[in-house]
Amino acid sequence: MLQYHFFFEDMFVQARVFLTPSVEEHSLWIFDHATQKLIELENCNQKMKQTEGSHLEITGPRLQILDGPGGGRVALEKEGMAIEFKNKNVFSWLPAGQSSDAVIHRPDLELSMTYGGQTRLGRGYSKRYFGHYGPHWGYRFIQSSWLGGDKFLWTADATFRLGDGEAKYNYFKLLDSSGGLTQADSRDTYQQDSEAFATIEGKKFVASVTPLGEWLHDYKGGETNSRMQLRYCKIRLCCGDDAPIEGYALNERCFGILG
Repeated sequence: MLQYHFFFEDMFVQARVFLTPSVEEHSLWIFDHATQKLIELENCNQKMKQTEGSHLEITGPRLQILDGPGGGRVALEKEGMAIEFKNKNVFSWLPAGQSSDAVIHRPDLELSMTYGGQTRLGRGYSKRYFGHYGPHWGYRFIQSSWLGGDKFLWTADATFRLGDGEAKYNYFKLLDSSGGLTQADSRDTYQQDSEAFATIEGKKFVASVTPLGEWLHDYKGGETNSRMQLRYCKIRLCCGDDAPIEGYALNERCFGILG
């Protein structure tokens, strides 16, 4: 699976490829701050095609994604949208219950987008994951690349493989612009409906989100039946007695069956 969160001063763009043995779909939507509306620009269940190149280069009826070692491009040509991104920090590890196929996180991508006759600069996030997470899963996830001007947050509270052995998976990671990473032990972070909590070296962190727009979609086919809820939100991060940090975030929640 593959996803991108692109943050700009007046707009947010979310692109995703969802892939299981029985379902393949790709989508792209935006939230426009000027209109305060979420607009779906693509939602397609046709398989994307990979070129013969050694890196990721996939094409659908309208959406194109190129992703290589230094960065890449996401484009929706008929909408006049092209987003170029450059990699900065890359983090990779094995999720709970897996012995291979490490997940890849890039929380501070550098962006340039051409859309609607304008060029915008921004910051973004990408995640690419390969593991067999089913047959059941449920998770909550909050991510921001637009937090206080120089912070990048990503945090999850997840459970995989219920029924065939539980794999609990929690993390809370806060990156600053200098590359310094603050993170919690798995047992010291969790989420509630619209909040994420962590304790790091005795200091309490609370990330609270306020939804501005929602994209809801059921991924159904074969043995897959999972409901995805994506909420674009305002975010407020409180770090002990420090002054709160504010910005924008994506809140992702998904529960169901994969197969």
